[in-house]
Amino acid sequence: MKISGKELAAEVYEGIQKKLVILKKRNILPTLIIVKSSNIDAVNNYIGQKVKKGEKVGIKVEIIELVDHDCKYKKEIREKIIQINKSLKNHGIILQKPSNVYIDEEIESLIDINKDVDGFLAMSVHKPPVYRGVLKVLEHIFSLKEQNLISYLKTKKIVLIGKGKTGGQTVISGLETDGFDMSRLHIIDSKTPDTKIKEYMSGADIIVSAVGKSNPVDFKLFSNNTILIDIGVHFDNQNKIKGDFNEGDVKEQVSSYTTTPGGIGALTVAYLMDNVVNAAMDTIIN
Repeated sequence: MKISGKELAAEVYEGIQKKLVILKKRNILPTLIIVKSSNIDAVNNYIGQKVKKGEKVGIKVEIIELVDHDCKYKKEIREKIIQINKSLKNHGIILQKPSNVYIDEEIESLIDINKDVDGFLAMSVHKPPVYRGVLKVLEHIFSLKEQNLISYLKTKKIVLIGKGKTGGQTVISGLETDGFDMSRLHIIDSKTPDTKIKEYMSGADIIVSAVGKSNPVDFKLFSNNTILIDIGVHFDNQNKIKGDFNEGDVKEQVSSYTTTPGGIGALTVAYLMDNVVNAAMDTIIN
């Protein structure tokens, strides 16, 4: 069964609209600041999606573009981040990945944890949008709400393929924060021997693939009862966005699956926008 990320994202946007009504009455316009430090196709694609969706739902998206020369001067960048942090009109800040080699974790760590809407910082008040998207898919499949889902997942064998910062690591940190039994999470990376890969894949209830290249493991290892959530992203020779696995290979191999595009990507953007709106809502509470 194919899971449509776009359909699930529509549910997220319904919740966003309700909160936007409240914010509008307070004359608060949720605002996301995107710091762009590289000009590759992937970055332009990701930012374009966020700008387009922000305009559609009523969230202001501003882009701060840093050229290569700017990125070599960390002091100036630090000052910009600190300035954005202080502004009450800015509710979310992200450093768009992949970022310039000079934009490192030292710079990212300056972002206010209340405005870290990507949820990358250890003490961030926001769950990573990718992780929230994975949970949404599982809520849909198991017909459970989030508060009951984690307890239910403790009975499942989960395999994570890839542990990069923007993908797999968000799942790891999200599950840890939510109190998941981490002994039931099996991680496959480039150093995992074939014998372990086969062992982990055998009887896996849920597989989350976050590598960013085609067929990181043999899809024939999937079982008919497996749920495959593909969050890996890369671009082929025709500059078309692709996931880790081809739909044609897995649709008869697993019980449920997401695709790229049309899967987790749509939910990731939706939950990023939701995090921005939640950050704006927190300004009312506080």
